Amino acid sequence: MSNLPKIGLDLGSASIKIVELVPDGKDKWKLLTAASMAAVGSVIDSKISLNTVAANLAKLLKEAGVRSRQVVAAIPEEQISSHVVTMPIMSDAEVEQALSWQVEQYIPIPRDQAIWSYETVRRDEVAGEIEVMLVAVPKNVADWYKQVLELAGLEPLALETELTATARAVVPANVPLSVVVDIGSRGTDIGIVKNGRLIFSRVVPTAGEAFTRAIESTLGLEPAVAEQYKNTYGFSGGQLEGKLLEAMKPVLNLIATEIRKTMDFYVSKHAGEVVKMVTLSGGVAAMPEVVAVLSTLLGVEVVIANPFSAVRLDESQKKALAGNEPFYAVAVGLSMKGV
Repeated sequence: MSNLPKIGLDLGSASIKIVELVPDGKDKWKLLTAASMAAVGSVIDSKISLNTVAANLAKLLKEAGVRSRQVVAAIPEEQISSHVVTMPIMSDAEVEQALSWQVEQYIPIPRDQAIWSYETVRRDEVAGEIEVMLVAVPKNVADWYKQVLELAGLEPLALETELTATARAVVPANVPLSVVVDIGSRGTDIGIVKNGRLIFSRVVPTAGEAFTRAIESTLGLEPAVAEQYKNTYGFSGGQLEGKLLEAMKPVLNLIATEIRKTMDFYVSKHAGEVVKMVTLSGGVAAMPEVVAVLSTLLGVEVVIANPFSAVRLDESQKKALAGNEPFYAVAVGLSMKGV
């Protein structure tokens, strides 16, 4: 792994997050920079949008004073097609050859319009089979990200999925089986993580904006006020006579149901394995009392992600990030990627 600093870039639908880390001993890092800004024109749809995103990114990099030009960026899960494929035990070369002929069976885009890769996530010598996680992204999407990065004056090293980066940052390698849940602005990413590696993922189109809309409609508030109440009071039943909790709990119930479905699906395919922990990431993780309510709904332990657990921070950095650590999980995991 290079000892040079590297930028992790999370181009979210609502915000742009950057983290710049430098290696600081074995499996440790030092934080150089962490910064964010509201996203503007982040939809992959036009040349204008591309230039707008690049200009805003360049502005953020300049204001944050980043030192590196090398970057690893995330592609949102909704742009990714992933599929776990069960195959007979074979060599890596044979797996790649077999998938090259079968890839169109598992992805919703023509093979010549996709960039795909795979990773072996399970090997069962007794059953004589392996499971590989196949991940594909449309070439035009990957090209869009590369162009944005280059226009902003950056050198792209790699692109990877948000959940892969989050798992690297927040789930210790010694945890046998867990779930990582990233509740963003427009979507909730759910991933099964085994021994620090993402082995299954899916996206649910219910997330932070749905909580805000629920508050708006139930309490008759303007969007900006609803957003402020959501972030300030969260799921605390003692605030505003419990009206916020009443408004938002149905939305959290939907998300919890999808998390439980994901857990049950995986366990049904792998007898004897049990999920004992859910790690909550993303902006919603900072909402008061969300952990207690979600843990009750799921019936398992829920913990708040701390992507900076292996990162050395000075006192001013700790103070600046206090309470917002989960917000940077994707960017931290990207900067930690060995390339």
